[in-house]
Amino acid sequence: MTDMPAAALSDSPECVHFVDDWDGILHETYGGDADRAVLDCARRLAADPAGEEAYAWTLGLVMMAAYIGRFSRKDVAAAALEALHATDRRLRDLPCAHRTHPYESDLDDRIDHFVDDLPLLTNGLAEDEDPDWEDDATKEQWLCPRDIAGYARVAVDIIAPGSVGGIPPRLPVRDARRAEDLRSIVWDYPSAAVDPGQELSAYARNLVANPLGYHRAGLVVVLHAACWYAASGRIRDRRVLDTMVDALEAVLPGLGDASCAHGEGDHPEVGRDTAEQATVGIHLLSPGGRGVYRHWHREELETAPLEAWLCPAFLAAIAREALDHLRTGRERLFGLRDTAHLDEVLVRSDGRLDVERLTHAVRFRCRDGQAAEDAGLWAARRFAAGPADPRERLVLLLVACWSVTSGEEAPPEAVHRDLGAILGSVRIAAAGGPEGAPAGGPASASASASASAPAGEPCPHGDAHPWDVLTELVGRRHFGFHEDPYGAHLNHLYAPREYETPERPFDAEAWGCPRHVAQRVRGALRVIDGAN
Repeated sequence: MTDMPAAALSDSPECVHFVDDWDGILHETYGGDADRAVLDCARRLAADPAGEEAYAWTLGLVMMAAYIGRFSRKDVAAAALEALHATDRRLRDLPCAHRTHPYESDLDDRIDHFVDDLPLLTNGLAEDEDPDWEDDATKEQWLCPRDIAGYARVAVDIIAPGSVGGIPPRLPVRDARRAEDLRSIVWDYPSAAVDPGQELSAYARNLVANPLGYHRAGLVVVLHAACWYAASGRIRDRRVLDTMVDALEAVLPGLGDASCAHGEGDHPEVGRDTAEQATVGIHLLSPGGRGVYRHWHREELETAPLEAWLCPAFLAAIAREALDHLRTGRERLFGLRDTAHLDEVLVRSDGRLDVERLTHAVRFRCRDGQAAEDAGLWAARRFAAGPADPRERLVLLLVACWSVTSGEEAPPEAVHRDLGAILGSVRIAAAGGPEGAPAGGPASASASASASAPAGEPCPHGDAHPWDVLTELVGRRHFGFHEDPYGAHLNHLYAPREYETPERPFDAEAWGCPRHVAQRVRGALRVIDGAN
């Protein structure tokens, strides 16, 4: 076969009846038996791998290749590969006069148009006569035996990445999916089907398993891109950070004290656009991905050359940076949180609270989340130590609860571990006001029954408990960034002579109402329990 004659429109190939099915499989919208559609196409190609309709069955398998590689049964994939290899063998060495072929271009730019273009290839109309033909290549180029052979190899590479040569470099389909998932993680909007902890642990385990292998550079770049997310508190499982730390510790000895001939600014810039960096890391994992990156570099002069990403000195530097960040984050999230230094900050020289500093730290957690966590934990620990002043005890307990409930997410384990133990041991006295200190080990919301109002005791405040009223007030009107109704009330509660009476004041009895305090404790414990 040296050329593929165009068929008359009335003799259009049978494939036109299946194009929509193939397109549905490509876009994962097909409602039928996809494996049966694949087998039918593969068998038709295998029956005549160099025939007049070989182009159609080959392009059909290209459209379905991502599905075949990911979901098809082994026998189905094997049948498709066998047919594609047969077509490649029969057609790849046939003579042609074309300088280029469509298969050499970016498949992603063309594959969505296969559903429209494939039936046009043999409709008997030349390109300039066909109003529906919009491709920049000619139909003759598309039907060239070498182009069909090239597309057969493209399909083989999608189904079995790296198993065939003679095609443009291409990021494997599974890696394209990984890059998309990884970008969603570092953007802090993980896809619904993505578990960030599992994803990052998998990359780390692969590096631990082979810290000197081909994938080393890509995995180091990926872990560096993800280290900020991992240490942010979004991941609640310490084992994820442990595995990432283990991976970077394992890779550093192989990089040693690497030096290089690169000058200042020659290494890639990292840390600013972590999604782009993660994408590059995925491309470094495969020969096809590296080939795609080389093409990017030729097209985009601002990108660093591939060799700079592979440079051992560069990899050592970013591995150490990620390792330091993960170790620090792990200690902050899961270690023992030290708050002793706050004694000098939050206690005045006369021994009284600097209550304004204390409430300010919690109020402005959006600026410094760790400072707010530390302030709440410090308040809980000071409460547990048992200061004599009952008003101070009440304020400390309310601040500790506020530090938990004011954030959009529960505090990290390093904080909620002690907070849960302290708040879970609180007893609310019938006469009003909190009593007690931690009675033992960690407590969760199951202990919140101890923080309940005395049974049978009527509450004179009804629904007018301070925190509920303030929350309703905040919801009804706008407060400026520097206005803090909660802090203003707590400051006044602790030191009424030092601070102005805030809007809608409450007396100390209402603040210390057993039902009110118990409600605050239970609310904090529910948040803490949700973090476990």
